[in-house]
Amino acid sequence: MPREKWVGKLLECKAMKIVITGNGKERFKALHRGKLNNRTDIDILSAYNAEIRGLYNFYSMANDAWKIGMFANVMKYSMLKTFATKYRTSVNQIKVKFIKNGQFTVTYETRSGSKEAVYYNGGFERKKEPSSLDDVDVLPAYKKYGRTNSLRDRIKRGECELCGKKTDNIELHQVKRLKDLTGAEPWEAAMLKRRRKNVGSLYRLPFHYTS
Repeated sequence: MPREKWVGKLLECKAMKIVITGNGKERFKALHRGKLNNRTDIDILSAYNAEIRGLYNFYSMANDAWKIGMFANVMKYSMLKTFATKYRTSVNQIKVKFIKNGQFTVTYETRSGSKEAVYYNGGFERKKEPSSLDDVDVLPAYKKYGRTNSLRDRIKRGECELCGKKTDNIELHQVKRLKDLTGAEPWEAAMLKRRRKNVGSLYRLPFHYTS
């Protein structure tokens, strides 16, 4: 695994900077990532884990795949600094708050209750077979996207959201702001009732869009 790849990834993510010491040697300094500050705890942890898994899956068959551990160590300290910046505290206080049984652990809520996710701890042994890329971007038991009430899934159901009838001809009504709705039309009333900016109804016009 080329050094410039994992070092370059750290620089690209702005997770560290390279400092030249007085004797001319390079030193890595982990940095907090400001773009993640406003995200939830689970989103921050997921972002770091996804980047580690992605690099490992790509280089998992390399003879020196263990080098990704150095990448992960810098990323971990960057993550600690990101959490410290978010909560306006020190890295040591973040460790006290989040380290559980020796693992950095984030608790998050799901429909089925509270769950926990940890910072990547799967090791970096060389693999003989290519890694599956199905879950590179997500933590086990945590998925941010693919909600069952997404617009795509609602249209696929082929059901008018005003009367409930099945149809292959769905007309999409959409607005930018709910406050622009008057409720004069049935689809407007449905949007206001559901606090949603789009609704699908039986086909009447090719497409309706209100700016």
